[in-house]
Amino acid sequence: MNWLPEHKYDLHLKHNEHRGVGETIDQFYDAKDFVSPDEWDKAVVEDNVWVLQWYPETTVGFYRIAASTLHAIEAKLKEKNYG
Repeated sequence: MNWLPEHKYDLHLKHNEHRGVGETIDQFYDAKDFVSPDEWDKAVVEDNVWVLQWYPETTVGFYRIAASTLHAIEAKLKEKNYG
């Protein structure tokens, strides 16, 4: 998984966390974390969300990226230099 971003601290991958608390995607996630508006729409329709969060330098500052598929997160990270 050489596409994962560099991180000195934690890296978390979560799938459909909203289901565990009985909320919808609209209720649980922030659309601005998604790789694109289309990915947000797709996630809502399919009720499927992947979230990758990592702490590149300290335990305080982090990045978060979300999409309807893990492949979409991988593609976005390869396209843009996060962290």
